[in-house]
Amino acid sequence: ITRKLGARVILLPFFGNGKFETKAEMDYVGDFLREIGPEAEKAGVILGIEDTVSAEDNARILDRAQSKAVLVYYDVGNSHRNGFDIYKEIRWLGKDRIGQFHLKDNPNLMGKGSIDFPKVIQAIMDTGFSGWAQLETDAPSGNVEKDMRTNLGYVRGLLAKH
Repeated sequence: ITRKLGARVILLPFFGNGKFETKAEMDYVGDFLREIGPEAEKAGVILGIEDTVSAEDNARILDRAQSKAVLVYYDVGNSHRNGFDIYKEIRWLGKDRIGQFHLKDNPNLMGKGSIDFPKVIQAIMDTGFSGWAQLETDAPSGNVEKDMRTNLGYVRGLLAKH
């Protein structure tokens, strides 16, 4: 389905009611992804796991999956909110384990909250990552178009410095 949609990455959500609670759950998912990974590889798509666990736990899941088609869909907002050092985690996971990014600092505009986005962008650039990053942002002013334009302009400005 992902390939037929013309997409390269499909997000597999493991948060909210579906969040990982135990290592056994992570192992189960890693083992399941090992079964379906070859099919994703043949289709030329990435199965991107987005969750609320550490980079180390994500790497463990990827190691169990044993597929180059299974990568982390790294959400800087979720990871930061869960107390992880996102600047370190991005570099540690690197371009070979991250398939895509969600950039956000909800409920704030990017650059107005607690996440240091110049540091985030630098960390991403340091890895050599060349894929996509999606803005998954709130609209604090209530005007989605205006706030999206502001957030997009902010990120483009950071990228222009590199």
